[in-house]
Amino acid sequence: MAPRTTSLHTNSDVQTPSPTSFSFINSCGADAQIDLGYGDILSQFVVSRDLFTILLINARSLINKISELRTLLLVAKPTVALITESWCSSSVLDVHIGIDDYTVHRANRDCKRGGGCLIYIHNSFVVSKVEDETMNNVPDSLWVVLHGDKYKLLIGCVYRAPSSTKETDALLAKSFAHASSFSANYKIIAGDFNLPEVNWLTSSGPQRFDELLATIDCYGWQQHVQTPTRGDNMLDLVFCHDTIPVSTYVGNRFSSSDHRMVLCSLPFSPLNTGNKQDSGSTICRSYKYTDWGLVQELIRLCQWDDYFTTDSLEALVTLFYRNVTLCLDTVAPKKIVKLSRHRTEYIPRAHRNKLRKLKKQYYSTKDISLLLSIHESLESLKRLRSQKDLDEELTALESTSKVYNLTALLKKRMQSAREIPYLLHDKVIYNEPATICELFSDWFANFSLETHMPGETAPLTISSLESIVFTNQLIVQAIKSLKPSTSTGPDGLASIIFKNSGCDIPLLLLKFFSISMDTGTYPSEWKTSFIIPHYKSGDRANVRNYRPINITPVISRIMEKVVKDQLSDYLIREDLVTRSQHGFLKNRSCVTCHFDFFNCITSSREARKLVVVLYFDISRAFDMVSHSILFEKLYSCGIRNPLLNWLKSFLSNRVQITKVGSVLSHPRQISSGVVQGSVLGPLLFTVYINSICKCFTLGKPFLYADDLKVVYSCYTHELSDMVTKIHLELSSLASWCADSCLNFNIDKCGWICIGNSNLDLTLEINGRKLAKLNSVVDLGIRYSSNLTFAEQTDYARRKTRRLIGCITRNFFCCETRVLLYKVCVRPILEYCPFILSGLRQNDKLKLEGVQRQFTSRTLGLESGLEYHERCVRLRLEPLWKRRLKLNLIFYYKLTNLLLHSSEPITKPTAVISYNLRNHHNLAAMEHCQTYVRYNFFLNKFSVIWNRLPANVRDANTLPVFISSVTRLLKDDNALLRLTLTPSFSPYIDILSSLNV
Repeated sequence: MAPRTTSLHTNSDVQTPSPTSFSFINSCGADAQIDLGYGDILSQFVVSRDLFTILLINARSLINKISELRTLLLVAKPTVALITESWCSSSVLDVHIGIDDYTVHRANRDCKRGGGCLIYIHNSFVVSKVEDETMNNVPDSLWVVLHGDKYKLLIGCVYRAPSSTKETDALLAKSFAHASSFSANYKIIAGDFNLPEVNWLTSSGPQRFDELLATIDCYGWQQHVQTPTRGDNMLDLVFCHDTIPVSTYVGNRFSSSDHRMVLCSLPFSPLNTGNKQDSGSTICRSYKYTDWGLVQELIRLCQWDDYFTTDSLEALVTLFYRNVTLCLDTVAPKKIVKLSRHRTEYIPRAHRNKLRKLKKQYYSTKDISLLLSIHESLESLKRLRSQKDLDEELTALESTSKVYNLTALLKKRMQSAREIPYLLHDKVIYNEPATICELFSDWFANFSLETHMPGETAPLTISSLESIVFTNQLIVQAIKSLKPSTSTGPDGLASIIFKNSGCDIPLLLLKFFSISMDTGTYPSEWKTSFIIPHYKSGDRANVRNYRPINITPVISRIMEKVVKDQLSDYLIREDLVTRSQHGFLKNRSCVTCHFDFFNCITSSREARKLVVVLYFDISRAFDMVSHSILFEKLYSCGIRNPLLNWLKSFLSNRVQITKVGSVLSHPRQISSGVVQGSVLGPLLFTVYINSICKCFTLGKPFLYADDLKVVYSCYTHELSDMVTKIHLELSSLASWCADSCLNFNIDKCGWICIGNSNLDLTLEINGRKLAKLNSVVDLGIRYSSNLTFAEQTDYARRKTRRLIGCITRNFFCCETRVLLYKVCVRPILEYCPFILSGLRQNDKLKLEGVQRQFTSRTLGLESGLEYHERCVRLRLEPLWKRRLKLNLIFYYKLTNLLLHSSEPITKPTAVISYNLRNHHNLAAMEHCQTYVRYNFFLNKFSVIWNRLPANVRDANTLPVFISSVTRLLKDDNALLRLTLTPSFSPYIDILSSLNV
């Protein structure tokens, strides 16, 4: 094995100077020591200013040292900075670790403390994340590709923990082998490898590292650090392939980290001109200081005589927009606003000028004390930003709609940058905003093709719905349902205008909407939609990893809301929508779908049957709806003119424009599909897909919009017959999809068996085999073959912990934190409470532990309060008590038919031969033989229901029942009787959580 060689220019023999310390008075007035120690490393940057420089730092918690890193990068300006042991999780936002002129890429560690990698890359470069399974499988690693003018550079940042296993080292070895053949001119892998036992000059070390060392040598990698980076050990390493560094320098420690910094200079230019873009600008209105009383007066004073005397829809549209626009131009004129592309926070001009001056002085004098001044300036800026955040928080907290304002503020602070600097399409990089916009427009419009001629569809009802009735009250209710947003649609009007412009607007819209419906014409001005690309997951440079968000005119959504309510009421009243459909209809939701599904499979397991569940995914279902087929189905449902003509006008001749930042694409005609961003679109899709359930006779389907799952159950000896029938129904399903112009995404389809995890079936659709799944994510719940929901518990705990971290880092007031916890965090822990009631004891305590952690972080450990005392102090109920209340409310809704169920749950009264108090309105008890059914919500809560006082069970309305249950749960004795907890137990908050 050949020994590794190092660059002839490596400064390994240079004596590392001792760090320089500075004394200053910190914000608390105490004398503190700041160890910057940047002099030696900065002198090397001066030597390497014309080279491509990579700075490697082991930070050991970056968030506490971000000012030092900003100081260093501001002065040194390395091309790339690699950070290991960042200790960053998802709760640390980009804005907190962002640095001017640099884009940060992250590999977080959310499972436990420590680890994590960051890569800061100068904004002049186009960068793409590497989507390679072999390299991305390495824990705590981050891989990116830099696209220079004349070269392509692969950079990997790796943190190998000291406790790494043999399997982890094998993955690391594979990544070295795979990266050596990666399509790039040069390759660099650097980081903290924690290999002190390895002698890199002789390429030797303990036997457990033989595979890793052999791979590094055999695939041509060279290690270029030859000076200890932590104590007497060489832990931070730089491996190069196809290039040799001009110099590799080990400097002083970074801040309080015990690792030394490493500077690697590569022999090519750091200059790149391919990613310079204009930030752009947009025209908008500011409603911050708008006098809405004046707006109401101006609208009333406008000339509306022609408006109320004309019956022309075009004239109504013109007059309405003309008058409203004139009023807005008076109180909130349009302004040109520059768009910022920076992820980092804005630096005020005074601070910016001061930093420029200090940096210029340092370059001319090389006075190391100026670094302290830069550091102090950045710390001052940090305090200024914190004060600004606090002021924003207090303003939102004191507003009338504080919930909306605080949640909007949380989203704003959590939001990553929206700009899309480049796209990789057909192996070509595009970074011109106009080209990027057109690429998205092509992708979002490439499905629009209408070629299918529908056949005759048999009438489903003798009833009919010919028109929609508009009243002032219905329009007022529709306006109240809007969120008060200042974002505008394609017509330039925001929802805040309709909500704050007084009682005249509904009257004006009444005339408008009535004429539109009577003539069966949807205004052409409303047929244009803006499409905003929304990132889903994967490589941000791939258009396929974005989904379209439709922005439609607000005034259209108001009218659609009235139409949708009356149309859906008609469809439900005439029983024209299958009971298996749970999406976009009154009293139906994801929760009712989960309840029906779980009730079905637990009943089958109670009968000792095998349960096979098939999951189907329809590709771009909403976009592929054939208009002609949809109109035939609407007609068969009894929809007649003028409503049918209005719906045809609503869908026909639509135009979509893709919007990226301030850039708009060319308009594209859309000939198929329903508009997802509209109010009516989902309901129309429900009508379109409704007949899919007729494909199944043996299987029981469950639908939520286009999410379809089918449950088959049988005894073991009937399995072969069931498989035969499944194939027949799969053929029927494939035929239905072909006739409906829909296609399956087979890669996202599959099946799972509950009752026999070893069962292996061959199920095919359209000649392709369906994959067997061990677990599946279905409408936000993670199902597994054993129905323990342990994965769901872990997912909810991870997600809520990250959210709590974001809240506690970004908000300062206790009241704000509690409110955001209630609105944003607690609903995740309480999603589908009837499933949570059947969790294992340990999983219930895990969920309760999230709130325990939140109360502890909010009040501080030094408060010395127990969990239930902290809950009282913060006015929070323990999760187990809220789960009990929510499940009782859910039980009441089910038994009183306030929720939809494919098999209605009735509340039978127990037959009593004699009259006793509290023995009426009782739930029947089911005798169960299996644990999964015994532990099911209906059986568990029928016992708790029967323990409720009669006056609570007999509540006539839902509000009365909720208030009665709330009062009851405040009584500890009543609570003990409900939860079957021993009355002598001092641990009611724990034991009760195990029961409910």
